[in-house]
Amino acid sequence: MFKGAEQSGELVATAAEYSFWALLGFAVIKVAALTVSAAAGFRGGRIFPAVFIGTAVGLAGHSLAPETSLAMALAAGAVGSILAIGRDGWLAIFMGIALVGDVSILPSICVIVLPVWLLVTSAPEMLVHGARLPRTQATSRRSSAQGSTNLAIG
Repeated sequence: MFKGAEQSGELVATAAEYSFWALLGFAVIKVAALTVSAAAGFRGGRIFPAVFIGTAVGLAGHSLAPETSLAMALAAGAVGSILAIGRDGWLAIFMGIALVGDVSILPSICVIVLPVWLLVTSAPEMLVHGARLPRTQATSRRSSAQGSTNLAIG
């Protein structure tokens, strides 16, 4: 739980030590870890890992174009990854602004988020299907499914 919030701060503090490829590698590794944990049935949230992924991507983008605003790069990275993973535009805007602490970029982020939000709302939710449920949930789902079948038959 909350794995990514503290790590994001550490990554921003030490970003000058890493190259573009290293920062992009951090994002790819976190995506892989998030995918494995979701496939294993982990019930934790996806938002804070998405914040870390967005931070790494934003810092990588800033390392390619250092003349851009660091706050805008971080917020845009966070907004993009949270939108892709969570599909919640308001949460993405809030987390992007809260990550950088600069309200002056809010109008730009609102304009940027609209077309992306319209794209992700029609996309399927990022869930790993086929994950095994713990024994108690699997049993209760089976019994409720059987109960509804019995009602339909009888």
